[in-house]
Amino acid sequence: MLEVAHLDAFYGDGQILHAIALDAAEGERVAVLGRNGAGKSTLLKSLMNAGPRVAGAIRFDGRLLAEMPSYRRAQLGLALVPEDRRIYSHLTVLENIAIARYGAAGRKAMEPRQILERFSMLKPLEERYGGQLSGGQQQLLAVGRAFAAGPRLLLLDEPTEGLAPVIVEQMAREIAAICDEEKVGLVLCEQNIWFARACTSRLYLIDTGRIVFSGGWDEFDRNADLKQRYLAV
Repeated sequence: MLEVAHLDAFYGDGQILHAIALDAAEGERVAVLGRNGAGKSTLLKSLMNAGPRVAGAIRFDGRLLAEMPSYRRAQLGLALVPEDRRIYSHLTVLENIAIARYGAAGRKAMEPRQILERFSMLKPLEERYGGQLSGGQQQLLAVGRAFAAGPRLLLLDEPTEGLAPVIVEQMAREIAAICDEEKVGLVLCEQNIWFARACTSRLYLIDTGRIVFSGGWDEFDRNADLKQRYLAV
């Protein structure tokens, strides 16, 4: 479904990504692990045409996206949950979810109350305004809102940052369950190895804007030095 080849990304004259190659099949869930500053957020923004200047090939369903704007990529079925969440503070939880359905572009969207049923921690908060939520609640809402648009591929940026372990565990279960049931693919950028493993079947490691490893979790575990070299702080 997603094919990325020789992807370079720039902010001004500074090059952040170097010859990235990455792919995800229909409904597949893959992780991109790396330290802060490794290029994870830039990668997802590049896939969505949401900031960096890019060179190289990004294909979705065999279609070269080239200069296609972000809203057209969303209409094709890409959905980005950015690290800063971007919740509408003046809308309720239910309204935040409902507004995302406008991005479905003819695909089958999920009803807002279906999302609340899937994310049990949001259900009692449906009338609370976005600005009244904790950081963890806002993150759950951002993920739920993305699912409401009926995406084919979810791009999820650092969802566990600053969250309590109990929320991280529940989020992992709920994301994996919805992806399985709705046949949604996932590209997850993370530092939390446990969470990434719980949500995905294979991974890429990124360091200083370059992919330094790709493979399954078993292979990652057999290469004990990878964690120390590329993920240790």
